[in-house]
Amino acid sequence: MAKKYKRMKIIRNTVCLLVFSGFFSYSFSQEIVCTLEAENAVLTPPAKVKYVNTYSNGAYVGDNDPGSAIVFRNVSIPEEGTYEFRTTYTSMHIRSIAVKSGIFPPVTVTAPETTEDWNRPPVAVMVTYIYLNKGGNTIAITPHNGGGPNIDKFEIVKTSVSMPRPEPLNPAFEYDLTDDALVTSNRTATDVDKLTDNDISTVYTFNESSAVITVACDMPYLLTGYLFSAGNESSADVKNWKMEYSADGNAYSVINPSTAADLPGSVLFEIGRNPHSDRSKAAKYYRITAYDGKIGEIQLFGIPCLSNTDNKNFPVDMTDGINISEKTLGEPLGVSGSFDERYYNLFDRDMSRKYYWHSAASFWVDVELENRSTLHYYTLTSCQDYPERDPKSWVLEGFDGDWEMLDEVSGFTFPTRYATMKFYIEDKKPYKGYRLRVTQNNGAEAFQLLKWQLFGNNSASFTPALYGDKEVTVFISNKELVVKAEENGTCRVYSLSGRLAASCRMNGIEQRFSLEPGIYIVKLLTAGKNYVKKIIVR
Repeated sequence: MAKKYKRMKIIRNTVCLLVFSGFFSYSFSQEIVCTLEAENAVLTPPAKVKYVNTYSNGAYVGDNDPGSAIVFRNVSIPEEGTYEFRTTYTSMHIRSIAVKSGIFPPVTVTAPETTEDWNRPPVAVMVTYIYLNKGGNTIAITPHNGGGPNIDKFEIVKTSVSMPRPEPLNPAFEYDLTDDALVTSNRTATDVDKLTDNDISTVYTFNESSAVITVACDMPYLLTGYLFSAGNESSADVKNWKMEYSADGNAYSVINPSTAADLPGSVLFEIGRNPHSDRSKAAKYYRITAYDGKIGEIQLFGIPCLSNTDNKNFPVDMTDGINISEKTLGEPLGVSGSFDERYYNLFDRDMSRKYYWHSAASFWVDVELENRSTLHYYTLTSCQDYPERDPKSWVLEGFDGDWEMLDEVSGFTFPTRYATMKFYIEDKKPYKGYRLRVTQNNGAEAFQLLKWQLFGNNSASFTPALYGDKEVTVFISNKELVVKAEENGTCRVYSLSGRLAASCRMNGIEQRFSLEPGIYIVKLLTAGKNYVKKIIVR
């Protein structure tokens, strides 16, 4: 069954509504709930304030080019429901904007007509409908499908029009580094797992003014991005939260992101990284200081960065020890010469070497293993630059006399540059070889990928018989999952889609969970130790 990744396809799935347009002389009789002057918003460049006396309040926001955002926080609304949203603008070309209210999908609206000038009235008005919650709301306006108009102000107006409450968006990714980490809080231990269940609608609350969340990863990672959410009903500014890293869990240093992108109910931060100069910033421990009494989600993204003298920064996987030049086939081969960027680099575990070809939007590569082996999961890692070259849709296959499909993914978007993302496999059949067929990239005429790794029953991550030096018991009894670990830690049980199905604290006492039939991933976590097992409930 194909996996559809919809999180970063928000704008393409919006609904375009146009119900009224006109010049400023038109008279509106409805009750205006509030007026939002564009120049008073939080602006993301290149959008900027320009001062012209003939506009409302003597100013407007111009240069609404791609990448811009006009954001209003804590917009107070008296009652939940549908509201008319009027945009007063000037534009000598027909332009469109996307209006996103809180946790709901954005709505696009197109200017119905042009105005006489870009930078002076008369103005025009375009109108759409948005759904708002009672109380504080965050409203973000961005240019859609190119540049937007120059904007004077917005008005939120009561209306007799009523539309169903839209389905809230969940911007969290289905996998991040906290899924394989021990996460603790200096506040209440209750519901800590809600911090990292990949769902911003489940909220961890605390009574104090702040909370410190510590993430102990299973290995050192070079952090390249992170997502913060205070919950999908919150208007808290998570950009005030602090992120720190530490190699030893004692001395911490602050991380300053390069960019911050507003998503529904959350913010995605990206950290620009260089593979040669930033290796010293890899860390196993991360610490987040959060405010405002609740946290919807914390997600971390990055690449493994083990300290090896032979530049093998990624962990050992099923391809370790294989003669890659003899045991792999693919098309296209990739760039060769002074810059070796052939597909062999996908398997070398070196973060500074990638696969690249300049005239292909798709490719395939297969690898033959020494012995038939069962695949539990695989990872793909994005490159340092050019997200338009990333794989977007692909098929994973296993070879058993013929190629058999094991996984199909469509519409995927990597959260950041240098992000290792994990994909679990349902099939427990052993195969002699595996093939990755990328059928679509993100729109470029070139293709690139940093790494493709395979993990299963002959790879290091699935070999431990002991959890640290203590015994671990994981088995199914009468449709119940039975888990026991002598070491203290956390147990999490995930479905193959990444949904958290169950969790508990481990303290030497046997734990039991009732689960629906299906395939699950059981993870036992302590600082520095990670036990993973795939189980089937029939």
